[in-house]
Amino acid sequence: MSRELRHVEVTVTVLDCDHLPEKDGRQMYADDVMDEIRDVVAAALTGWYEQRGHDLLACEPDLL
Repeated sequence: MSRELRHVEVTVTVLDCDHLPEKDGRQMYADDVMDEIRDVVAAALTGWYEQRGHDLLACEPDLL
């Protein structure tokens, strides 16, 4: 069985913190935005892997 290690990259431009909304009563920063994006992508990737990805991948994907 042959296997290939592949990568997917997501690039975003985060607004300056002066233009970001508050979340849970505190100012958001770029790291907060990246954490939120990472959570959304991780949830989508986990759902896809459970439904179909396990038939296509050698192991569960890592989100770096």
